[in-house]
Amino acid sequence: MTRTSIDLRITCSSEAEARSLALALTPDNKSVPKDQEFATRNEGNVLVFSVSSTRAPGCFSTVLSILSDADLFQRVWGLTS
Repeated sequence: MTRTSIDLRITCSSEAEARSLALALTPDNKSVPKDQEFATRNEGNVLVFSVSSTRAPGCFSTVLSILSDADLFQRVWGLTS
């Protein structure tokens, strides 16, 4: 069965910001569909989201959701830092 895999890399201004973004987004992504795999890791100031699924639309939907949440985080983080 063919799988779609996407690695989304978000470069933050600092390691602390990357950790905060990971903490902010992780609760939303703990429960994923059975056919989907999801992992998050920090590489210094870069946050990497790895999404894989047998359903391409589900994979893309997850990535778009992460991007939307990251955009909101950036706007809020900019107001508080």
